[in-house]
Amino acid sequence: MSDVLYEERGRVAVVTLNRPEALNGFTHEMRVGIIEAFNRIAAAEHIRAVVLTGAGRGFSAGADLNALPPSGIEVAAMLENEFGPGLLAIADLPKPVIAAVNGFASGVAAGYVLASDIVLMGDKAFLQLPFAKIGLVPDGGLTWLFAQRLGPRLSFELALSGDRIPAARCVELGLANRAVPDADLFNEAFALAEKLADAAPLSVAGTKQLLRRAPSLDFAGAIRAEGELQKDCIDSQDFREGVKAFFDKRPPKFTGR
Repeated sequence: MSDVLYEERGRVAVVTLNRPEALNGFTHEMRVGIIEAFNRIAAAEHIRAVVLTGAGRGFSAGADLNALPPSGIEVAAMLENEFGPGLLAIADLPKPVIAAVNGFASGVAAGYVLASDIVLMGDKAFLQLPFAKIGLVPDGGLTWLFAQRLGPRLSFELALSGDRIPAARCVELGLANRAVPDADLFNEAFALAEKLADAAPLSVAGTKQLLRRAPSLDFAGAIRAEGELQKDCIDSQDFREGVKAFFDKRPPKFTGR
C-alpha cells in the first residue's frame, strides 16, 4: 500500500497521507509521494482543485523520528531535497489546495497544512510545533509561514512552548479558515473544492500568485503585478465566456483558455 494515496473525483484530486498505523509520520516514500502527486496534478488540465488530508486518526504526527537519517548534514539535505520540493509544489500549484486537517498536524506536517491555500480543521483538531521539546528548530518552512501570519513575537512563543493550537484558536489567529464538526470535515472540504473547481483557471492561478507575492511587494508593485496578469485574463476566452454568461444569466463554463 502506498504511503500517499492519489484519487481523482471528477475535477477534484484527493491526496491522502496514508500511514495511519504510524500516525502518518513522514518517510522518504511519503515525501516523494507528495512531490509526485502534486506534479501529476500540475500536469492534469482536467483537475481544478485539490483536497489534502490524512488517513486514520490524524493528518500527520510529523517526521517519523525512527526513520530520520543519522547525521545533521543528511537531515538538512532531506529538508532541502524532499520536504522543500513538496511544500513548494503545493504553494506554487496554480490550482487551489484545501487542507482538511483531521485530528492533528504536528511538526513538519503543519508546514504542509499552512502551505495550502485554504485550511479546514475538524473541531477537535490542532496544530503543534513540538520542535523545541526535543531540541530542534521549526522546519518545513514553519518559521516563515508562522512569522508571515502572526509576526515574530507570537510565533516565537508558540514555537518554544510547543503547546497544541486548537482548531478554534487557529481560526482566531488566521491559521485556518474555519473549524467544522469532525464528522463533516472531508465532505465540507470536498464540497468547497468542487465549488472552486467552477472558477476560471486563469483567474484562480493569477489570484493565488498575486496573494502569495503580495508580502514581498509594495503597494505600487502590487498594482503593477495585477496589471501584468489582468492583461492575460482580459484576452482570454474565459473572460468573454464569463461576461456572456453574466448577461445571459447562466453559470459560465470556463475552459482555462
